[in-house]
Amino acid sequence: MNGFSFGGTNLLMNLLASHPDITMLSGETHEVFFSKPNNKIIDKAIRRFFYLPVRIASGQHFFGKWCYEERNNIPGLLRHYIDLIFYIDKINNSNNEFKSEGVKYTASEIRNSRFFTKNMNGVVFACRRLAEIYPDATFISLVRNGFALCEGYVRRGWNAEKVGKMYNDVCQKMIHDSQTITNYHIVRFENMVSDPINFMKAVYNLAGLDIDKVSKVRLQAKRSMDKDGTRRYTFGGSKDRETHWFDIQELDNFVRKDVNDNQADMLSPQDRNAFIEQARKSMEYFGYL
Repeated sequence: MNGFSFGGTNLLMNLLASHPDITMLSGETHEVFFSKPNNKIIDKAIRRFFYLPVRIASGQHFFGKWCYEERNNIPGLLRHYIDLIFYIDKINNSNNEFKSEGVKYTASEIRNSRFFTKNMNGVVFACRRLAEIYPDATFISLVRNGFALCEGYVRRGWNAEKVGKMYNDVCQKMIHDSQTITNYHIVRFENMVSDPINFMKAVYNLAGLDIDKVSKVRLQAKRSMDKDGTRRYTFGGSKDRETHWFDIQELDNFVRKDVNDNQADMLSPQDRNAFIEQARKSMEYFGYL
């Protein structure tokens, strides 16, 4: 899956990972090689050591989240190396425990599963090379109204103009790849939250997944924004990413439909103008203007 940090990818990830034939890597794609921010130093050191061959052979930060350039061709041996790293990460990921509520994966099922990963921001520019490693892969890119996305970044200290450039660069890459890479699809955050059940069916169809194998949908608790700017949990609430399982028919009750408008309304006129100066091309393409 391709998308933006703070762009709603967690929900799409959980919809896909609810399928018993899907397992996940230990983090977003770049985190497989760089580790997560709060992980121990030793974990970061080990992962970055194994990233060195990729960095040296590709001549760039191939899995760099903030590297917004097309990735170079990579030799065949490096493709096998990357595939091996992903495979080892998948089978050792402790989060690949339950394939449905209360039902655990067997080791064999994990080995033979399709793995899912999230390419965030600059890693979207690696898709052409990943398609060469995995010619049978399905690529699903999630786009979202840029004003709502920009609010999430500005709230965290980003400059709106910088967000606009990043948004436009990544969106244009998604558009180009959707026209040139086999089995590459762009879907919208707005469709996901307005009608999550039918959206899930459509995405499963794109990915060749049988929705009849899913008895319950796995969701993780995350805070989202109310109209007054307050961020609260729709369900759960004791901690972020707390896992809950719901019947598919209940899904509509646990997905916030107003979050886009609520976030966009919090963006100042000055930040809107600064953002749109950079992102107008993509915002118009996707009908957000």
